Amino acid sequence: MIKKLTAEFLGTFVLVAAGTGAVAMDASVFVISLAFGCAVWSMILVFGKWSGAHLNPVVSIIFALHGKLEKQALLPYLLSQCLGATAGALLVYAMNEKVAAGFTLPSEQISSSEAFGIEVGITFVLMFTILRAPCLVGSSINRIALLVGTTVGVNAYLFGPMTGASMNPARTLGPALVAGNLDYLWLYLFATVLGGTVALAIHKAIPPKQAGCC
Repeated sequence: MIKKLTAEFLGTFVLVAAGTGAVAMDASVFVISLAFGCAVWSMILVFGKWSGAHLNPVVSIIFALHGKLEKQALLPYLLSQCLGATAGALLVYAMNEKVAAGFTLPSEQISSSEAFGIEVGITFVLMFTILRAPCLVGSSINRIALLVGTTVGVNAYLFGPMTGASMNPARTLGPALVAGNLDYLWLYLFATVLGGTVALAIHKAIPPKQAGCC
């Protein structure tokens, strides 16, 4: 278990440090999206065989509900991910002249309800892609990592300017804690979990045709 929790901590640490680090560097939306997508892709390759490389509390929650993660492992996974995200945000804070970067907030151009709907939608797309990955690209961890990383990157590019494209409560929590801004944490917590839950419900309601994809 220690090996799995270490993998979740380090994987989420790299994800948040890379993505919010790009924000701190005032990179373009494309580069920020690429940073998040490449971080997910590489961490799945590195840690996928250790812990499954969830890197995201929503993934762990949905896998626990789906019987793909032991119930007793859920809380330790969530804690490791949140600690890793906070450590990643602290690293960027320390290297960015003690200025927090990359915390997710809805754009001023959209309402909280619109932001909530966007986060539900993009988390649904991400989680459904993860659940169906073996059907879409086979069991190869290389192809699964590329598919999931690409999904994160595309979602971040399309919706990052609107909501920050969290899709991940830990990714939001870490930078928010460092910034001391928890005003919208509720939105990114409930919307992402709801999106993941809907994805699981549809995945179960429409069984994949290929054997071994569930």
